[in-house]
Amino acid sequence: MTQLRLCSVLGLLLLATSAIAATVSYDWDVTWVNASPDGFERPVIGINGAWPCPTIAANVGDTIVLTINNQLGNETTGIHFHGIDQINTSWMDGANGVAHIIVNEGLGANVTFDNDKTYRFRIISFAAFGSAMFSFDTSNMQVVMIDASYVEKAPATQLRIAPSQRYDVLISVPRRRNCKPVTSANYPFLLSLDINRDYTNDLAQSVWQHNYTGYLVTNPTGDFPEEVVTLWRPADDATFVPLDGAVALGPVSQEITLDFDFCRDENNLPRACFNNNTYIPQKVPTLYSVATTGSDNTNPIVYGDVLPYILPLGTIATIVVNNLDAAIHPFHLHGHQFQVLARPESGAGTWDGQESNLAATPPRRDTIAVNANSYAVLRIQVAHPGVFLFHCHIEWHVEMGLTATFIQAPELLRNITFPADHIDNCIKQNIPYQGNAAGNTADVLDTSDFNTVPPVQYEG
Repeated sequence: MTQLRLCSVLGLLLLATSAIAATVSYDWDVTWVNASPDGFERPVIGINGAWPCPTIAANVGDTIVLTINNQLGNETTGIHFHGIDQINTSWMDGANGVAHIIVNEGLGANVTFDNDKTYRFRIISFAAFGSAMFSFDTSNMQVVMIDASYVEKAPATQLRIAPSQRYDVLISVPRRRNCKPVTSANYPFLLSLDINRDYTNDLAQSVWQHNYTGYLVTNPTGDFPEEVVTLWRPADDATFVPLDGAVALGPVSQEITLDFDFCRDENNLPRACFNNNTYIPQKVPTLYSVATTGSDNTNPIVYGDVLPYILPLGTIATIVVNNLDAAIHPFHLHGHQFQVLARPESGAGTWDGQESNLAATPPRRDTIAVNANSYAVLRIQVAHPGVFLFHCHIEWHVEMGLTATFIQAPELLRNITFPADHIDNCIKQNIPYQGNAAGNTADVLDTSDFNTVPPVQYEG
């Protein structure tokens, strides 16, 4: 059973506003389902015999109790609540082997609109690899929210939505167009899958072979014109301004620099690395080590090769991501909305440390696309304890080890009590849940039994 304290609205359907918090319960059987997400039928993972998976509907402040039953038969599984900060409930974050235990088996769109009205679209990318380009025929699209963070209205005709990113936009169906009254018209919007390494690279031939046109329909019997895009130049989300006008956090007490590039491990298998190190899953979930290693839980040595960074409570940290690859990569942080202080165009190189050009009132989001051979400068404040991952949101690259672990306020996590069913899952699967990364409780600084070589087989 997974219990979630709802702290964010994006990704959830809010049906009403209530002053009284409620408990909303769901029972989910995770099963194989035949579906055609890209036009070709095949087995996919569904919930309660259906795909797409169901919506969780609740109000802000509600508690969601989600009972998960793995009925796949041949795969482990877990549920991660993307975009939910999990304040003081880090063990509910759902990241397998980090803050949660895997659950073994047995345990084309046409929308009708009215003229002269404004509609709010919530656009969510569930992609595992490619980003999505959106273009609207109407020129009055207004971005009002990114990753559940409100921004000042920003006009845009194109958006690039990386895997796991979310946008809220306002679309107005005009009463007049080209100075003439509009009685009925249909407005196209184009979705194009960006599978290019860097769509801004003029020296490379960009490919846009996966396209879909939908319509804002005011006249079902009228013409349906095509939407043609000759050049993709989406709005720069790093230039948006937060609606609350919050300034850049400071003063900075810790800086974390993560240089990303591809690499190879001891078996000469291709991996992805931060600072020449790849993430290696350990025997004990990291949060459980934090809780059971006493005063040594502030020592990164006890956690093994999970690229651990210790951030005490109250820390204001700058996170610098230097993308040394020739492709754009989306990076996501669990448990936070970080401030985006800088995210220059491709080819900018690594950050030189100069702060004069950093945004004074930076936007906040939890996933940022870092351009090719370029960088991003992010900032967070540690206001709650927990173990949260920072990783590329291209799923193949997660499997290849492109993940770091942020251990926040470990001093507040000593001897915390985990839900009994979580511990029971560990016992049934012979997963140690105490001690250092190897399960050593006698000498937590003994690293002799740590996992030091990545698994030869990717586990998906």
